[in-house]
Amino acid sequence: MKYLIAAVLLLISMNSFSQTTYYTTDGKNRITEAEANKILSEQVEKISKVMGKQVYGNLTITTTERKKDSIISRITFTINYNKPENPKNSGQLSAYKNKEFPKFDLNTLANEKFNSEQLKGKPTIINFWFTGCAPCVDEMPVLNKIKEKYKDDFNFVAITYEKKEDVTSFLEKHPFEFQHLVDAKDFIDQLGIKTYPMNLFLDKNGVVRDVKGGIPYESMEGEELKMGEGNEFIKIIEKLR
Repeated sequence: MKYLIAAVLLLISMNSFSQTTYYTTDGKNRITEAEANKILSEQVEKISKVMGKQVYGNLTITTTERKKDSIISRITFTINYNKPENPKNSGQLSAYKNKEFPKFDLNTLANEKFNSEQLKGKPTIINFWFTGCAPCVDEMPVLNKIKEKYKDDFNFVAITYEKKEDVTSFLEKHPFEFQHLVDAKDFIDQLGIKTYPMNLFLDKNGVVRDVKGGIPYESMEGEELKMGEGNEFIKIIEKLR
């Protein structure tokens, strides 16, 4: 069981040569990193007592807003039973990192079977999503561009718990050029995925090399917040080539 606590990470520039890191729990208050860690620690302690067993906390950046003198990153603190390898970077699927991704045999939009063995030989990006997930939809154009650039060298797979009919109808208005696997609720539950989008990066042998949430949102000062260009994802992809 996981409990999500929304927070915002503020990186505030103190002068033109350095930046000081601040956090906010409500978008208004500013606290230091030490104070933010204390808040997370208190939440972990509180939930551990309620659950009657030790739980652990980790942090995931979900959006980033860039201004002239600051960087504002929205983060999510995740509380779970397993101690993460890297509290600031691991997510829900961190237990699979550097291990072979679980085998699956799922349905395509053409009512054919697609299994994990078909991915081997090329690195793979697996995107977990659903049609009502706004961040999932927002990142699709960027994922499509990444797929177009690396389509000859990588597999691109999208997995959802939704039915074929719902996904087919959605794709008529929202192009998403990945290989779609549908009706995968049991497999997604097995993986323990609770937040979306979720992106996995597998090497050519099917071993999970990185786990990320969605592509971060970005904004320059005076501009509206918009989906980033996926540079963090591209760096991971280049390492897997």
